[in-house]
Amino acid sequence: MIRKPVLARVALVDQVTALLMERILDRDYAPGEKLNIDALSREFEVSSSPIREALTRLSGLGLVAAASFTGFSVAPEPSRDWFEQLRDFRILNEGWAARQLARSRDPDAIARMRESIAAIEAVPLHGQTSDYVGASQADEAFHEAILAASGNEILAQAVRSLHPHLHHARLFSRIPHDIGPLLDEHRAILDAIERGDEDGAQAAVAAHLTTSWRRYGSWHADQPGAR
Repeated sequence: MIRKPVLARVALVDQVTALLMERILDRDYAPGEKLNIDALSREFEVSSSPIREALTRLSGLGLVAAASFTGFSVAPEPSRDWFEQLRDFRILNEGWAARQLARSRDPDAIARMRESIAAIEAVPLHGQTSDYVGASQADEAFHEAILAASGNEILAQAVRSLHPHLHHARLFSRIPHDIGPLLDEHRAILDAIERGDEDGAQAAVAAHLTTSWRRYGSWHADQPGAR
């Protein structure tokens, strides 16, 4: 006899994961704060299983820390040095990927980049935006289009595995910015790729990632929660 698939539970875990992620990015849960499974289970009115699975997923994304005897807690924010090393790593790898895309001018990748720019354009551009989650998702889609079209899955996976956009979203929630400059930088990258300008595409990626980090200039590694 074929057993009935447990579809509802999968959807429930997805919902719990999304809610916990939102709270972490919104800083409703501070870095280092304990995440008690029983308390969350009572609050969400679900069993402990989807809570535990959601926390395990978030641990894999670097948003939650797990320890054998202390349980789960919100992961501390990475240090300034870590973010600067991440910036340099991305400049090397994503710059190379942009060169490959400028050479191939893959129409599907370019279409995805245009779609992500349109999504960013839908976010209010004047003053400091609080929609850092939406902006981060659109930014991630733009960079993912470049990585996916590079033809080097090992390189692409190496960048993805660091979850850079989630970590930047944690900073963005604390230091919201006008995302107009980000939009201009994405347009410059896309323009170079569409022209087939390999050097220009690589340089535009480097300029974007360098400037993006500078936008967090008021953040300091010695603030509470940084490691």
